[in-house]
Amino acid sequence: MRTPERKARRDARRPGRPPEAEGVHGRETLLRAARELMIEKGFPRVTVREVAQRAGVGPALVNYYFGSKSELFAAIIEQVAVEAHERLDNAIRSSGSTQERVRSFVREFVGAMAADPYLPRLMVEQVLFADDEVIDRFARELAGPNLATIRGLLDEGMASGELREVDPKFVVPCMIGSCIYFFLAAPLIRRLFGLAEEPSALADDFAESTANLILHGLVGHASES
Repeated sequence: MRTPERKARRDARRPGRPPEAEGVHGRETLLRAARELMIEKGFPRVTVREVAQRAGVGPALVNYYFGSKSELFAAIIEQVAVEAHERLDNAIRSSGSTQERVRSFVREFVGAMAADPYLPRLMVEQVLFADDEVIDRFARELAGPNLATIRGLLDEGMASGELREVDPKFVVPCMIGSCIYFFLAAPLIRRLFGLAEEPSALADDFAESTANLILHGLVGHASES
């Protein structure tokens, strides 16, 4: 995921190594602190100083590793992309029928949303509100690889006759959107359905229900196609 150009830019920003960089604090500590703050208040409202304070280091260390808040954000997208793609790719490439792997994908995707509460907001912010450069990066590093993986699974299922003929460019957004909205609209969901707990506590049941709904559409008329 990390391009030579980005590495070159980052290396060029390192005229001197801050004293804190010699200790236990480092790049991963700052990324972890930034992701915690993103969950609490959303990345647009997070400052470099807050990230440094949460990590227990000086702001100079943020600049040393990332150069700017935008590059810190880029590193977070890269990290999230790697984590998400590995998780979803393993689910889809697991043994079993196409239907079983679709169900596994939904479970893993919903599990990722539950484990990282900021992830749904991150995806929406980068689709709706980011500039072209960030959208391109998001598509290249997170959305694109996962889209290709899901399309491959759908194509395989259609070729085998296990799934009915569908257009992946319409089905995939429906699958992703179904999983995201439950977490993105958590305050509304709680009020509409009188939930006393966060939707993330219902992740397993929600994943099963969503998988059943998706598979009903993908498989229900396969024999008639």
